[in-house]
Amino acid sequence: MASDPPPVEDETAADRTAHTPAPDFGDDDISRPSHDELTRQTTGATMPLATPPQPAALALVAAGRQPTPAPITPSVSLTSAADALRDEEIERTRLFVVMGWVISVIAAGTVPFVEAPHVTSALFIGGLIGGMMISFVLYRRFADPMKYTEPALLFLAMVCVVNGHIAVLFYGPFTASPIIVVVGIHFVARTELERVARWVLIIACGCYTAIAGAIIAGVPDPGAFAPDRRFGSGELVLATLFVLAAYGFAYYAARMFRVASLTSIDELQRATRLASQREALMDELRADLERALQVGGPGRYSDQIVGSYKLGIVLGRGAIGEVYEATNVVTDERAAVKLLRRELLSDQTQIARFMREVRASAALTSPHVVRVLATANENDSLPYLAMERLHGQTLAEQLRREPKLSPASVLELCRQVGIGVDAARAAGIVHRDLKPQNLFRSADSGWKILDFGVASLSDDTGALTQGQVVGTPHYMAPEQAQGHKVDYRADLYALATISYRCLTGRYPFTAGDTPALLYAVVHRMPARPTALADLQLDIDRWCAIAMAKAPDARFRSGEELADTLATAIDGMLDPKLRRRGDALIRKHPWEPA
Repeated sequence: MASDPPPVEDETAADRTAHTPAPDFGDDDISRPSHDELTRQTTGATMPLATPPQPAALALVAAGRQPTPAPITPSVSLTSAADALRDEEIERTRLFVVMGWVISVIAAGTVPFVEAPHVTSALFIGGLIGGMMISFVLYRRFADPMKYTEPALLFLAMVCVVNGHIAVLFYGPFTASPIIVVVGIHFVARTELERVARWVLIIACGCYTAIAGAIIAGVPDPGAFAPDRRFGSGELVLATLFVLAAYGFAYYAARMFRVASLTSIDELQRATRLASQREALMDELRADLERALQVGGPGRYSDQIVGSYKLGIVLGRGAIGEVYEATNVVTDERAAVKLLRRELLSDQTQIARFMREVRASAALTSPHVVRVLATANENDSLPYLAMERLHGQTLAEQLRREPKLSPASVLELCRQVGIGVDAARAAGIVHRDLKPQNLFRSADSGWKILDFGVASLSDDTGALTQGQVVGTPHYMAPEQAQGHKVDYRADLYALATISYRCLTGRYPFTAGDTPALLYAVVHRMPARPTALADLQLDIDRWCAIAMAKAPDARFRSGEELADTLATAIDGMLDPKLRRRGDALIRKHPWEPA
């Protein structure tokens, strides 16, 4: 998968404190290469993106079919350690039930061949039949993970314990028959429901003590393999204690095994998170190196005057634009001037796209959108856009130093960028390419939105994009990935995915190539945030709403997005929003981490 297009808004190697908005990358499709090769972020691999995704592949995405070949990069099947074990536990429980049926059939087949009281035999056969019927109902019930509940498992466990001791009674308490109960205790104690396991141990010990105690007290042993009475009470007591100890050991060993499994999975999960974060950092550092080799020196227009600005060194280059450091020749005000590349001045489509950005940027007035100082008009021979000169860093740079941000920092980012998105909405503008490289933290004015190079305006006819997929796949809304016309809700989705990245240190989606990534954006959900970082459960619900597949299901404004994030961070999300988030999670479950 191609990494985010190299953000030329990053500062030069020679000047790490000054910054300017990014130049336009030109192409309105998602590949938008600005160099001969773009690296892609996958499981540590770096490959050239030879061609942009073809219309046929995008059509498959829109139709809900997986492009071929385009395998989703495999990942470790983890959400949390307990959740990972729970998935395996449900299948193990159903397998245990099937094994119980086999054992029951075999046990029933032995009845005609052993001598036991008729009452004991009848009780044994009745218990086997009843147990199989009950377990069959629960077997089908557990096919739905949502129905694998503590009461249901407790009921199954109690049936098994009682039936197990009916078998003990039938074959004899001082034979090998208690082994089947030992196996059952071990199985239940490996589950996540510790209270159920404790009750199983208590009831099993109680049942066996009652049976053995009665026989030791003189009640005739009804078992088919009753021991010779030459054994005294002392030996029988020791045998009873041995069986009870086996019960206890089975319980203790199973709980310890579960703890060891959880610890191992948790360690693997942490290692997976760290590897994923390092991959994202390496991906961006490669792009940084490419940019550093291209900026910081003089360009074709250095020392020339454009409008009222004398141009200096090149601060950044993209596919169709260059950004120069500049000074106003009248006021000496520092600025950043963006120009269309000279070789594209004869391309009317590229000029039209550049002028669209000029119009979009000039139409916005917000403390959280880069301020426009001057623009070219339609008659100027050299299109340009003069913007305020910013000092600080992009969010991409900040994430390279610290892969995750604190919830408070993410809230500040979300609130201020949300104000900018709301301002763009009021002006009839959709940015369509919000990403960490296009969010800049100014030293004196907070977060600002940069680069409206692929923005859409309310009066756009769509002639410049013609149904192409526009934006950066990692942060693209599902409707955007399908090539549909988008509105402000696509920008809110992008801001939510950026917040997800900051909270978890991970891209929401990764894949082997662009079509596979687009498929994931349209049809899948990312890993649950609380499985990747120490966050309140309400953050899961907030992300489920903010990153909902359907635009109508998302939050309605940047202000609402930030206000609800504030309550989610504190674990105090509105109950209605909790129900709404839970419903969305059930409809589109989280992917494994």
